[in-house]
Amino acid sequence: MKRWYKPGLLFLLGLVFLTCKRGYSPEEQLIINQIQTSRLEKDSLFKHADWSPLPEEEKKHFSGLKHFPFDLSLRFEGPITRYDTPFPDTIVGTKGDLRPAIRYAYFPFDYRGKEYRLELYKILRDDPEYNKYLFLGFTDETTGDESYPTGRYIDFSENPENHYVIDFNLAYNPYCAYNPRYTCAIPSEENRLPFAIRAGERLYKEHE
Repeated sequence: MKRWYKPGLLFLLGLVFLTCKRGYSPEEQLIINQIQTSRLEKDSLFKHADWSPLPEEEKKHFSGLKHFPFDLSLRFEGPITRYDTPFPDTIVGTKGDLRPAIRYAYFPFDYRGKEYRLELYKILRDDPEYNKYLFLGFTDETTGDESYPTGRYIDFSENPENHYVIDFNLAYNPYCAYNPRYTCAIPSEENRLPFAIRAGERLYKEHE
């Protein structure tokens, strides 16, 4: 598989220099550099991997995904609150397909002095490997303008310590943002945040 590591390394070194100039702490710098490295790897895979969601013709001209600037004020840590009785629910796909799910828990967080929460779902699958996967899809005031119209996702799995990091700098577009042959889960209305999340992946291209 071909890689972009040489130019990617130069870009990463430039990022380290910029983050140092901005006065980030060593811990913050490490977080940013880890995310940037992951982004460079994802760009390489999107361009070269057989499983890439990009149409073959688009791969030829692909030069990387678009992202908002880093904003570590949009990174939150804490526990999730599980419901005593999870609610049966259905996640609707962009092509009208229905995915049985349960509303399993929520993640409470404080942003600029106000309390918010994000609902977390388990999409029910036959494969037991997915049992710990929690679906978090959200929309915000950038949705449909600066970010993908359906919404964005953040990946994470349940853990026994009940300590989670919800970092919107890791928010990404579903595959249907790149190719209409995919169907993607639509985030629930409860997860529409009433402020702009200018972090993570931006709108990949204009959509009709």
